[in-house]
Amino acid sequence: MIKFFRKIRQKLLSENSFRKYLVYAIGEIVLVVIGILIALAINNYNENIKDERLGRNLLERIHNDLVQDTILFKKTIEANNKIRKDITSLLSTAFRGVENKEQVEGMSSIFDKALDQVFSYNKTTFNSMIGSGTLGYIKNIELKEQVVELYNTYEDVEELLTSINQWMLNVTSALDTKTNFIKFNNQVSDIFTLEEMVSHKDFDFINNKKSEEFQILIRAISATAFNQKVRNAYYENLVQKCDSVLLEINTELNN
Repeated sequence: MIKFFRKIRQKLLSENSFRKYLVYAIGEIVLVVIGILIALAINNYNENIKDERLGRNLLERIHNDLVQDTILFKKTIEANNKIRKDITSLLSTAFRGVENKEQVEGMSSIFDKALDQVFSYNKTTFNSMIGSGTLGYIKNIELKEQVVELYNTYEDVEELLTSINQWMLNVTSALDTKTNFIKFNNQVSDIFTLEEMVSHKDFDFINNKKSEEFQILIRAISATAFNQKVRNAYYENLVQKCDSVLLEINTELNN
């Protein structure tokens, strides 16, 4: 093709036809410009296809994360509802009084389960998008804002629940400082190998409802109930938000 155009130029020059050569030169420039424009259009098209695929891939990954989060939150709500019943049983046992260390060990076991509350969610994909600047590949601006808002809510909930955990730690510290309740924890009870190491006196405070130690225990039990109830409220709200964003992602992916 290049040789073809070269021959034409040479022929026109040999004929000393400047006007024809000028028309030809302009035509050649136009053809080059058209070729460049076509190449740019093809390149832009390919880039748009690539960006669209990447955006879909990111949405699919976010979708998968939110599905897993929703499953986890629902399981936690279910587990917390069971804990709620156990806490009710624990409180009843405390007010009825105890006769042996086995009963106290059972109370301690329930108390431990109620304390074991960790908020977790899948944030690897979203953090990666923020870090790499690929969030912009989600072209649906409204959907992108919903995703960002949801993960901001995650962070807010995490901060709030961390504060509650600190409060629970203070409550537990008071219980450990004022009573021997920790002796009956299954994480430490095995070290008390001699009979005289654990006696009836260690849990007598549970049978004395007017004692300060008993009131501290009741406050600690009440705190675990508060912890469970508040967490479930947050989890239920997050499930609703996740479901809403998942619906929007499904709609976008099916378009």
